[in-house]
Amino acid sequence: MDEDDAGVGFEVGYMAKDNEKAITHSNVFELIMKKSKNKNEYKKYAELVGMLMLSYNKRLGSMSAAEKAVYELVSESNSVNDLVMHYNALKEEEKANADKSTENAKARIANMLLNDYKRRFGEGKKEAYNVLVLQSWINKVEGINELTILMDNILNVRDKLGNSWDYEVHIIPILVEKAFSTDELIDYANSITNLIVGLGKKLKDSYLAVMTGVKVLEYANSPSVIKSYIRDMVKENNKKIDKLNAQIAMINSNTISKVKNIAKIRTLNQQIAELHLLNEELMKGIDPKELMLEGTKR
Repeated sequence: MDEDDAGVGFEVGYMAKDNEKAITHSNVFELIMKKSKNKNEYKKYAELVGMLMLSYNKRLGSMSAAEKAVYELVSESNSVNDLVMHYNALKEEEKANADKSTENAKARIANMLLNDYKRRFGEGKKEAYNVLVLQSWINKVEGINELTILMDNILNVRDKLGNSWDYEVHIIPILVEKAFSTDELIDYANSITNLIVGLGKKLKDSYLAVMTGVKVLEYANSPSVIKSYIRDMVKENNKKIDKLNAQIAMINSNTISKVKNIAKIRTLNQQIAELHLLNEELMKGIDPKELMLEGTKR
């Protein structure tokens, strides 16, 4: 049997036979009983028939159509090897289609990151970013889900700190190497991104924040280690908030002082609001309960 029968035309032919007599599982298995010379051959036929039915049901969207397709395949086969060759051809075609779909999805995500970079930083920096940064790590990411997670974190860094160049060059390769599952990548990426954003705003230096994040990430044997640093920063911010609130309370305790220091009160409230926002960014995507637990000792 020619392997080309695995193509689209082969499938369409079965979809066009809706008015023919229904063929059921029992018809197919009666047929392979007739074709089988012994018990072992029957078992091989039955296994292949099952796999082919699953494959054609997925392709044609109908078990009835799949049964018709497989019945005719078995009818035309001269041996089990004919079915093996046909099944292998189907699998190769499915793999090629899946690979093409993955590559197309990766190309779309790469294009989104590239266009976003151009929008933020100008056409002149687009090519340098593409060659020196984007292409240096994107092909190391196998899954689309993982690539989407990394894209979300990159855009978060761009929104909060500005240029993501250093983050992509230094942090992403470590994340790709360190995380062995999608869930672990989410946990590591969210934690280190939040920490770097918090450090960047605290230190007023995004490069220093990224390089500090590199040291933490290299040392961390789990996301909980990174979260322990985040917890410390949140505690520190809360202490600052308490001190600022105490200053406001002292000013408000005296009517004359309150009137004279309206501008100062406004400044203090603004500082408190910024610290609350920073705490929200530090805890973004992290269960607050995790920050209440004792983390790994440093």
